[in-house]
Amino acid sequence: MNLRTKIVALAVAPLLIALVLVALAVRHQEHDLARRERALIEKSYMDQRRSELRSYVDLAVSIVRPLYDAGRDDEETRNEALRRLAALDYGDDGYFFVYDMQGRSLMHSRQPDLVGQNLWDMRDSHGRFTIQDLIAGARAGGGYVEYEWRKPSSEQMAPKLGYVTALPRWNWMVGTGLYLDDIE
Repeated sequence: MNLRTKIVALAVAPLLIALVLVALAVRHQEHDLARRERALIEKSYMDQRRSELRSYVDLAVSIVRPLYDAGRDDEETRNEALRRLAALDYGDDGYFFVYDMQGRSLMHSRQPDLVGQNLWDMRDSHGRFTIQDLIAGARAGGGYVEYEWRKPSSEQMAPKLGYVTALPRWNWMVGTGLYLDDIE
């Protein structure tokens, strides 16, 4: 190799190394930015969904609020409230449910076979006590709970985010939820 080739090689080699390092740094920053952007979008989307869930439950409670506020605690009044809640739904998999604070299903419009069953000890595949967690959220003044539940449209278990609130005088928990498999 002559002197001229050696000088050109010594000049070009660091330039090529620098270009490769810059390309690797840009690629790393691109992946990092995409990851952070996805996390930000996911958080924003979930915040929006949480707000939506709370609004759905507030709407459902407002439908039965006149009956509840009337101060009547008879079976006829409660059955009318359950009938009104059972008539509400949204989307393919959006529905409301009502449990008493001991875990007995009082109304489930998409899975009526659950009505009358005590599901207090029911666990999801992660070992979480689904109904106990929902009731704890309701007792805390309203809350969000993540759990798994059978999705009506597919009959498959799917992750779900629920929001629940309590009607203390009637000893009820009212709630709804969104399946997260569509969101993910």
